[in-house]
Amino acid sequence: MQNRIFDIKWLTVMLLLNVNNVSAQQKPGDKNTASEAWVKYIDLNTYSKPFWKTDTIVDETVQVIRQGDTASAPLLFKAKKILSVKATNYSKTFQQGKDWDYKNGRLIFGINSTVPFFTKDSLVFNKPKPGNSFSGKAQGTYILFAEGSYFASKQISVTYIKDRGEKWKGPVPQYSASKLPNTGMLLNARKKIKIVFYGNSIETGSNASGYEGAPPYMPSWPDQVIYNLRRHYGNNVGYANTSVPGKLAEWGLDSVQTRVVAENPDLVIIGFGMNDGTAKISPDVYRNQIKGIIDAVRVKKPRAEFILIAPILANPLSVFSGLQSSYKAELDKLAVNGIVIADMTGVHSTLLRYKSYQDMTGNNINHPNDYLVRWYAQFICGLLIK
Repeated sequence: MQNRIFDIKWLTVMLLLNVNNVSAQQKPGDKNTASEAWVKYIDLNTYSKPFWKTDTIVDETVQVIRQGDTASAPLLFKAKKILSVKATNYSKTFQQGKDWDYKNGRLIFGINSTVPFFTKDSLVFNKPKPGNSFSGKAQGTYILFAEGSYFASKQISVTYIKDRGEKWKGPVPQYSASKLPNTGMLLNARKKIKIVFYGNSIETGSNASGYEGAPPYMPSWPDQVIYNLRRHYGNNVGYANTSVPGKLAEWGLDSVQTRVVAENPDLVIIGFGMNDGTAKISPDVYRNQIKGIIDAVRVKKPRAEFILIAPILANPLSVFSGLQSSYKAELDKLAVNGIVIADMTGVHSTLLRYKSYQDMTGNNINHPNDYLVRWYAQFICGLLIK
């Protein structure tokens, strides 16, 4: 009975995601009104500076979770100086001394702070909230859930200068022109190249502010990748995003002819894994389905190359957390010449050593917020841009 209840809820959220994302396919030159709106709020060039390289961290998100009258939260890096603390939609700047302070490596929020917050029992509770909760892993618990910009409205964006000596301790992308020789040649020669993004709702942009039509209107990570590739290599970079929310690698294999092969791609960036992990698809089956996608594309395009994304993690307290962390090792087995791995599993796992899941989530279950979306874009760009 418990499994049936989970199956029904799983189907419900997948249908919800598909309703909210009627058309995920994008072609080169498509007009994206959200991508035009961000210029009033953010600088994508600044947003593209890798977190592991820059000394100034711009708009790292934090979710305040109160226990009693006060709350505190760490940043990813210890800060030499806090430059600003704002609402994620830029509607308000919070004042040091009144709304927040910074002591001993942590942001402090007193009882009179106007910074939005959750309490622990508002995130995990014992009675379901229809339409706004899903079962927790612990029996009898439920996890708060919301699509759109609800979680972003509760988070804050912090800009700060890192303390001297602070270093990122997780995976870092390596420029991969030698491992993706055809892609590297086409990009560096500024020749026409076709890139296909193929995955699920994370690839379509769900919960990125631009996708949700909310300030600061930050584009999805595939759009940011294309923005940066065109900035570095010119406008011969074409793309299609044929991802569909709620899908698994099995669907990806079944649909590869119409959604990937038909696009005649030079580079395919594959993002399946989040939903597969929730459905507890065995690692070897998952690997073989990803390999099937690769093999099908190479029948028509032998020189096609691939970036395989190891997925981020689902909320560990929710039933959506399954086998996601096991897929990186399977993808590594496919990493021969012409195929590289983007280790977002390792990135997210490292981030979670320093930050809460709610700091980086768009729906509190399985979608990234703007901050974690930027990690996707920066990591993929690090593979393709020297």
